[in-house]
Amino acid sequence: MDHLQDIHSYGLNVKNREIFLHNFLGSNDEANPGVEFRMASIFLKNIKILEHISRDPITIYMNSVGGEWSDGMLIYDAIQLCKCYVTTIVYAQAESMSSIILQAADERVLSPNSYFMPHYGSTDAGGEYLSVQNWVKFEKHICDVMFNIYAERCYKGKFFKDKYGGTKETIPKVTTWLRSKLKNGDWYINAKEAIHYGFADKILS
Repeated sequence: MDHLQDIHSYGLNVKNREIFLHNFLGSNDEANPGVEFRMASIFLKNIKILEHISRDPITIYMNSVGGEWSDGMLIYDAIQLCKCYVTTIVYAQAESMSSIILQAADERVLSPNSYFMPHYGSTDAGGEYLSVQNWVKFEKHICDVMFNIYAERCYKGKFFKDKYGGTKETIPKVTTWLRSKLKNGDWYINAKEAIHYGFADKILS
């Protein structure tokens, strides 16, 4: 029972080297906050614990509606810098920030009825004029990082292989295509389509 309690309380199964990446569980009437500081800080501790124990593979089970950029990039970097082979399995959805987090894994797996949704995201800036301008400039940088992350993983997808050749030299073309596509707004695709475009590697069977 202690083992089961640890899984529910901390999202960590040390024995099976599994991390359950989901939102903070609050009251029933609390809106889903998506990726935020509590999720990110708990995840960082969990992945470091498993990495310290051994270099055996780690499996992450993710269910997230997306959320804050900075907290999401904490999770992304933690996965990228992990010395263990990491497989991330998505349930329900990989949208917004969680679609970016997925790209950090060595193997990206989607459950059969999950969906994938990238977009430009949203912003809210207020305060002193020059400070707002500085934030807008930084948000342009964030967009560049986001599209680079997508393009560096999905250029090998069948769609981009057929369209551009599927080599690293075609990444700028893939980036341009994605920028144009997302100008139409939120882009919802199913698991099979996500694999076709190279955002994921396989469907869980």
